[in-house]
Amino acid sequence: MKLSNKNIVEVMETVEKFFESVNAPHKDKLKICLLLEEALLRYQEKFGEEQEFQLVTKKWLGTPRISIKIKGKPFNPLEDSDDSIFSEDIMNNLLNYEKARVIYRYEGGSNELRAFTPLEIKNLKIPGGSNTISILLAIIFTLIMKNFSPEVQNLIVNIITPVLNTLLGAIIAVNIPFVFVSIVASICAMENMVTLNAIGMTVLLRFAKILLLIVVVTIFVSSIFFPIVDFSFEGKILSANMEETAKIFNLILSIMPQNIIEPFLKGNILQIVVLALLTGVCITILGDRVSDLKKVIVDSKQIVFKMLSITLKLIPVVIFLSMVKTLLVYSFDEFFALWKIIVANYLSFFIVPAAMLLRISIKHGVKISDFLRKIYPACLITFTTGSGSASMPKNLEICKRELHIKENLCDFYIPLSHALCPIPSTIGIIIFIFFSAEFSGVEITILQLIIVALLSIQFAIATPPENGGIIATMTLLLTQFGFSMDSLGLIMASSIFIVNISGVVGIIVRDCDLYDLSRTN
Repeated sequence: MKLSNKNIVEVMETVEKFFESVNAPHKDKLKICLLLEEALLRYQEKFGEEQEFQLVTKKWLGTPRISIKIKGKPFNPLEDSDDSIFSEDIMNNLLNYEKARVIYRYEGGSNELRAFTPLEIKNLKIPGGSNTISILLAIIFTLIMKNFSPEVQNLIVNIITPVLNTLLGAIIAVNIPFVFVSIVASICAMENMVTLNAIGMTVLLRFAKILLLIVVVTIFVSSIFFPIVDFSFEGKILSANMEETAKIFNLILSIMPQNIIEPFLKGNILQIVVLALLTGVCITILGDRVSDLKKVIVDSKQIVFKMLSITLKLIPVVIFLSMVKTLLVYSFDEFFALWKIIVANYLSFFIVPAAMLLRISIKHGVKISDFLRKIYPACLITFTTGSGSASMPKNLEICKRELHIKENLCDFYIPLSHALCPIPSTIGIIIFIFFSAEFSGVEITILQLIIVALLSIQFAIATPPENGGIIATMTLLLTQFGFSMDSLGLIMASSIFIVNISGVVGIIVRDCDLYDLSRTN
């Protein structure tokens, strides 16, 4: 081709279409086209319109690349020229690419311009991220260690145990103030909600009913896979045995702290929860008179949450050490027992939304398939990202446009439900506690079961949304109940297989209840 104006226009159209065909970034495509067009015009001015040039477009190792060659004396069109329309500053700015590159070289009697956009390497998304990698590395390491003598394996366990205990202690130390501040802050937030209008209390009661349904279903399912609950009242609550009655009475009394400091020093989570509830209720009652204190609580939550996010970076190490210790001390049979955790979660995940869907179908004549089809886009976002928060904007849009729910009700209910009605977390925590009890060889009495249910709901609300939040929560709960910490590794291994679907369950249950609320009032 010759350096005529017509050919230059045709070349630029070819270059633009080529980069579009390979999905090059739009900004990079514009920069390349603008710079090459200016370069060709400079060549035209230098060598004349009759000068021939060659254009080559191809992919090299998956990278889209074009090449323009012009025979003649060396001339770099990317350098500044006195009579050019682009100043040196503009040319330099054009050369500052995000990904694209334009390179000049002189070789074999030809001027050559090469323009390309580097091959974009997408990050491989592994379910569970670093936690999954830690589990896989732990399995590989354990398989290697199984070839060594029992003495060497015991030595590894003896080294791991104090390190693991220290790391868990650090997580507990930060989680204790986080739980307290989180509970107080959540109660303080209720003041604005309740004072809005009568619907505020209605929504809270609906949250309580949903959580009660979840607790009943999950305990029933967990009892099938982990039969560790003594449902017999003999010798427990109705017994005339004074010793047993005294134990129950003392357990109830022990919930109330003797002073403010001791629960934090001893890590008594049950007493800390009670203190947090009392503090939050008192602040709510006092209202504007303690507005400054309320602000301090909110700011403290941000500080403690930042501290927690730092300690959660230890979670992959904790998982690795816990898995290695578990597999060396116990056996691979215990590891594969986690299938019961996964199945129990999935069964609960099926029963709870099925009950909610059946309810709106019978009560409001809703066709379940149509309802699921409408909320499917939000479910898909949650499933692919593993985050309920990521789908919240889409879910809000669907509820308003597809389900025809009033905007103010959607904007009020959905964000609040994520904070105060943690459906997937409550299911998971209860099942994890049942598994840990069986793993530890411990029975749960009726009274302890009630405490498990209450703490599971409260801790589900306070569980940090970041990666590793569940293990931080379970560390505190296992300490409170006196269960074996060795079950933590298996709990995290199982959570990898349920995190994506759990968010979908939350959307279905919330949207069903919101739909019922909108049609009831």
